[in-house]
Amino acid sequence: MKQYVVAGPASQFLAVKLAELLDAIVISTEYKKFPDGECYLRLDIDEESVFFEQDVIIVQTTGASAVADQNQRFMELIMMISAAKRLNPAHIRVVVPYLAYSRQDKVFRPGEAIFVEELLKWIEQAGATEFYTVDVHAPKVFEVLNIPAFNLDPMEVLAQTCKNRGLSDPVVICPDKGAFERSRAFARHLGENIPVVQFEKKRDVKTGQITMRGEIDVQGRDVIIADDIIATGGTMARAIQIAKKGGATTIYAVGTHPLLIGNAVVKLISAGTTEIIGTDALDSIAMQASLAETIANALQNRD
Repeated sequence: MKQYVVAGPASQFLAVKLAELLDAIVISTEYKKFPDGECYLRLDIDEESVFFEQDVIIVQTTGASAVADQNQRFMELIMMISAAKRLNPAHIRVVVPYLAYSRQDKVFRPGEAIFVEELLKWIEQAGATEFYTVDVHAPKVFEVLNIPAFNLDPMEVLAQTCKNRGLSDPVVICPDKGAFERSRAFARHLGENIPVVQFEKKRDVKTGQITMRGEIDVQGRDVIIADDIIATGGTMARAIQIAKKGGATTIYAVGTHPLLIGNAVVKLISAGTTEIIGTDALDSIAMQASLAETIANALQNRD
């Protein structure tokens, strides 16, 4: 059985790296947006029999960028799955490195939707036979799916990238309670007995305003602040300021998904970060760590 990797418009670099590791054939896409806002996408193939009874892997992240928002990226994903299904492959394995709307996983106020569940059901209905994502906000959302779903762990890749910087007596800071287990896993990959310090964060559910409290003595030490998503940079910037006040020598802002919306980069640098380190789950200036090997291993373990 041949393997084909369909490189979605939003994940071309990652898809090519993945195909190289799998020794798979890369399929590109033809895509555009009509004047009325509708999306168009076509798999770049010469004949309809190309996927018949073969293994198709679709790679498309759904993060917003200057080129397209998350809604367009999601529509493109559904189009790719639907187009592949029409060609009767043996499997359609969908890899969404960053799953947009994943933070809409619970109801905070009356009248809200748990929208990420609806998107997952749509992916399955479109024709996905397996689903893969990376460091999803709440893995519990997979319970709505009737197909195998996998949440891949990027901590080892991110930790190794940080270790390559030559860390000096590092400390890992967890910016809020919800990220503690992730931060602890990250610290274990850095080395033995790496301390993890948790700050207290509160967010107003109506305004989104963040308050953070914490004190730390990190005089002369390197600090890594690890989180799943760096969006506007507000949470990370506040944690950086506290670490800077505590005497940190070097501060790394580490996130699996560096969305870096608006002035986030300026905000983080102004707060005192030395470097922003993210994965290629999203195409951004911070994609220092590649997820290709992590994804390839997960796919091969299912073969």
